[in-house]
Amino acid sequence: MKNIFVSCGEVSGDIYAGDFIRELLRIDDSLNIWGMLGTEGVRAGGRAVWSYEELKLMGIIEVIPALPRLLRLMRNITREIMNVKPDAVVLIDCPDFHLFLARSLRKSGYTGKIISLIPPTVWAWRAGRVKNLKRDFDLCLPLFSFEHKFLLDRNVNSLWKAHPLVHDLEGVKVPESFTHRFPGQKVIALMPGSRRYDINYHLDILLGTAEILQAKGYLPVFSVAPGLSADLAAELRGRVSASGFELWNGEGRELMLGSLAAAGVSGTVAVEAMLLCRYMVVIYNMKRMTYALLKHLVRTKNISIPNMLTGKQVYPELLCGAATPERITQELEGYLNDDRKRKEIDARLLEARGSMGNENAARFWAKCVMRLTGGE
Repeated sequence: MKNIFVSCGEVSGDIYAGDFIRELLRIDDSLNIWGMLGTEGVRAGGRAVWSYEELKLMGIIEVIPALPRLLRLMRNITREIMNVKPDAVVLIDCPDFHLFLARSLRKSGYTGKIISLIPPTVWAWRAGRVKNLKRDFDLCLPLFSFEHKFLLDRNVNSLWKAHPLVHDLEGVKVPESFTHRFPGQKVIALMPGSRRYDINYHLDILLGTAEILQAKGYLPVFSVAPGLSADLAAELRGRVSASGFELWNGEGRELMLGSLAAAGVSGTVAVEAMLLCRYMVVIYNMKRMTYALLKHLVRTKNISIPNMLTGKQVYPELLCGAATPERITQELEGYLNDDRKRKEIDARLLEARGSMGNENAARFWAKCVMRLTGGE
């Protein structure tokens, strides 16, 4: 019986892990799949020896106090993998932890296959990590075609067919419960994120945005990400409800599809918005020292994938002090009230959407991993 270790460290990674595990088990339902997982990975058939909550960290400065705990976690995982000796180790995103884990495994003598599913963004910053990918990993499975090309050009073993959201968002519709609840309303989706960091640094800004939007005749609706921990979800609901605004407890993609436009924290949600052809104002706040460091390290002028795919400013990116309720509202109305601008941006969104592939990415990943371990 084949044995596969899978590790992820955030909500989006857990979703990818769930889809990937589900497809692995379609190929071979006798697989023993275990690791550091969240609810989606477990629901798909994986066994969570550690919770993915262990890695819900953001920023450079913010990680420093957690280093002793993360090092203990890495040692424990390395020890368990060396005891079990799985056929493959699949590390999903979270490069600041997973690159070191791969190095730890190789130094400890692990000779099985190590796969980077959603490898680090070496095309954007810290290109020196390419040597880690070549040295410690047998295969990279990136999300985007431009990442795949970047890795191949640097002699990293990489395979790509499509972004997983392309298949995942097929057939998504606005639920009847949404249309019944908000009939004829000018809904604006507000997406405060899926990590405590996101909510701590952005919720007040979005609440201020909601006040302005409501005064202008729009209906701001806040998304409660399904992957939020129970305590964080309760905190978010409490603060939004106390401010008198609406909440949507279903999928964020349903909320965005039923809305005129969206504003929210940079991340996977911007890619979802692009695939749904919904305009989004992207915001991101961080500590000043973190921002200063990133400005010197990042080699791309954009942080939002839709902007990278088109090479143009499709989505406004309001970073740090620029992300104010007034500016967010201004950007939203600039799109909603200008027909020419709206048509131009919508055309660019369709262009970016066309570069995302059209296959089932999770199925492709599963086949690649099984082939690599001699299982297909």
